[in-house]
Amino acid sequence: MDSLGWQIKHALRMVVSGSGAYLLVFSLGLQVDFSAVITAIFVTQSNVGGSYRVAVEQFFAAIASAICGAGAAALILPQDPASTAIALVIALTPLALLGARSPGFRVAPISAVIILLEGPGFELHTLTLALDRVLGVALGCGAGVVVSLTVFPARALSAAVETAGRVTALLARQMQILSRNEPSLRGEHGALAAQVRENLVRLDELVEEAEHERRGRSTRYSGTPRLLRALRRLRHDTDMLRRAGRDISSDALPASIATPWCEAAGSAAKTLRGIERLLAGGKVPEDFDTLTPAVRAYLGTLEDIRKSGEAATLPPATLRRMFGIGFTLDQFRRDIGDMIEIAQEVPKPRPGLVAAMKGWRSARG
Repeated sequence: MDSLGWQIKHALRMVVSGSGAYLLVFSLGLQVDFSAVITAIFVTQSNVGGSYRVAVEQFFAAIASAICGAGAAALILPQDPASTAIALVIALTPLALLGARSPGFRVAPISAVIILLEGPGFELHTLTLALDRVLGVALGCGAGVVVSLTVFPARALSAAVETAGRVTALLARQMQILSRNEPSLRGEHGALAAQVRENLVRLDELVEEAEHERRGRSTRYSGTPRLLRALRRLRHDTDMLRRAGRDISSDALPASIATPWCEAAGSAAKTLRGIERLLAGGKVPEDFDTLTPAVRAYLGTLEDIRKSGEAATLPPATLRRMFGIGFTLDQFRRDIGDMIEIAQEVPKPRPGLVAAMKGWRSARG
């Protein structure tokens, strides 16, 4: 994704959202422009799913703050600093607990403070202020969601698929390093593993937002949680192979098994790159999954070593490493198969306007 282009689009969405909320309030003749504009800007997230999530959180937070703020004012009837402080304690305690449990409620205590301090005593002004706050937040939520859906809409599902492709590419690089059959550069595996973790954390957030999009009928695809689980399994398999294959050289493994191991690692990298292309909407050969025959070759060689009696001459540590690699490769093969199935089913990203124009010109030319 073009970072500058995304930033410009997101900035435009926020501008349109804030100004649109203000015009909406003005056209309705209401006096809730502050709450509506602030909420609309806050609700306008980087994708539609994020806007859905924040809109729901903001709306219920506004209701909770109105209830607690107006309720505390009705209970205490604050007229002086001491009674006002007591009312604040009563109003803020449940809202602070809600904010500690859910980040979406962290703004609720601020709304309650505004309601209490702007309307001393339980007068009509206090109740009106609470209702105005809820109305303004509701209008802002609506404006933010509408803008997210109509102005350069960005889907969390597309971002999730793109992030999944990056994770797959990073896993492929790790397997390619393992296939060299030579010591890797210091920290090379660790740096790649850290990038995988960071992208999986981001993918977890995007999957949650994609589920909000599905519940909001913005998309019908429901397989993003499965995509996340599959990538987590592949990451676990890669970590296991990295540990088992650490410092492996021709001296550490018999030559008869070292070659099939390197071929299996290289095949895994090639297959993962094919999955990356699938996720990006590209085409791959039908037989791009070369990992399955490579794993079978490794397991076959392992069985030959056992039958020939060569295993009896090998150190126990080497045997554990050999059979550990075999077990993990077999599990990796199954997880790769699941990932291929998911990559074939996942909605493919639509090309942007520039890419579409280039494709149209190349087709005509």
